[in-house]
Amino acid sequence: MKLSTRARYALRLMLEIAKQADRNIPVSLHQVARQAEMPRRYLEQLVIGLKNASLIRGVSGKVGGYCLTKPAGEIKIGAIIESAIGPVNIVNCVNDPRQCLKADVCECRLLWTLINGRIADVLNEFSLADMLDKKWYRLMSRQIMQRPAGSIPLRKPRSTPTSGATQ
Repeated sequence: MKLSTRARYALRLMLEIAKQADRNIPVSLHQVARQAEMPRRYLEQLVIGLKNASLIRGVSGKVGGYCLTKPAGEIKIGAIIESAIGPVNIVNCVNDPRQCLKADVCECRLLWTLINGRIADVLNEFSLADMLDKKWYRLMSRQIMQRPAGSIPLRKPRSTPTSGATQ
């Protein structure tokens, strides 16, 4: 399974906005497009979903742009992904069993539901602030590098702050 371009760009956009959140400076899409090397027109489409999910708000005027609606530590990665692509759903029958005639007897559906739930759990465990925290990033990178593939823990370290981003 591969995360869609739409979801990846939405997360990058939110990270760029979150970097300026402590200074309360609106971030323009032109600035994000240039810094993150993303198409501005695509970002304009993503903003609609992020605003509808109440994750960002627009600021009008000469120095306008977009700001977070709440602290970065309160914005979960899952909410960003869902604003871009809808609910996490690795196969249609997980969220809507009516999509498959064999959903009631399918040997695989239980596994798909478990995998889907774990993905959603991980996405909803981490916040924008976590991703911007350099200590958290280094710690998670070390944990990933020290473990064999597939054995990465699903919980973040307890001592990691999540209330604000560290630049």
